[in-house]
Amino acid sequence: MKNFKKKYKFSGHQTFVLRFGWLEKGFSFISAGNKFSDSNAIVELGVGKNMVDSILYWCELIGIVEDGSPTDFGRRLLNEDGGWDPFLEDNASWWLIHWRLVANPVYQTAGTALFSFLRKPEFSKHDVVESALRLLPLEKKAPSENIIMRDVDCYIRSYCGPRRFKGKAAEEESFECPLQDLNLIQPMIDGGMFRFAIGRKASLPPEIVGYAICKYLSGRNKQAATIQELLYKERSPGQVFMLDENALVEAVQELQENPLWGDKFNFTESAGIAQVHCTVERGEANLLLDSYYRRGEV
Repeated sequence: MKNFKKKYKFSGHQTFVLRFGWLEKGFSFISAGNKFSDSNAIVELGVGKNMVDSILYWCELIGIVEDGSPTDFGRRLLNEDGGWDPFLEDNASWWLIHWRLVANPVYQTAGTALFSFLRKPEFSKHDVVESALRLLPLEKKAPSENIIMRDVDCYIRSYCGPRRFKGKAAEEESFECPLQDLNLIQPMIDGGMFRFAIGRKASLPPEIVGYAICKYLSGRNKQAATIQELLYKERSPGQVFMLDENALVEAVQELQENPLWGDKFNFTESAGIAQVHCTVERGEANLLLDSYYRRGEV
């Protein structure tokens, strides 16, 4: 696997979940030559100081902004002139954002623990805290459990929202974060427990799965992996998207049947071990996204 200097980041969002319009707003703000540290950031972004910090956090972890500048990915996705989805109206874009957030090879967060290291279909917040603590190398001083719990709480609210008891305020808050629309985490009747929704995702296009497979394999300098690896290894498409074997196989088969990608994805089986092969080069991964977002164009 390629060596990235890992950054353990269990704060920065100021406990605010990612909200509708924040990524577009942050991208436009930084593209205009502004800095989040500018004195006018509060006025330009139209939010309080803590929310300015939170917008920067989400933009950086998703890869919209890096070192105070818009990234190539940010421009490809959000440029109003020719970007894939400048107003993030397509649910596929939120699957892509989810992948970039929790499969990020650099930033290790409660989201990393939740979607790659927890390994429980049903879990409590304390289970995620324990998983997050296991991410830390032994020589690194761990943040307090309270700090990690706030990070865990923010990520679970991002995907699940508050429990929807009676009351308009609770219902309004439950729609704060677009990642909730992915329906990846569901609250259980038993108080304090949650479960992953594992299986096929109707709004997840095969091109996004293919992009994730390409990124996963190229990050490990490989062109093939067993289905079990792609389902269960850390930061694998199966873990991040919570897919089962049928859903993963179906996505790869759809890519095989696509004239653009049929020669880039295939299955082989030897000694009863099924493997997925992907010969899309790392630098070509964006072509999968181009083919999804540009479909139907002349």
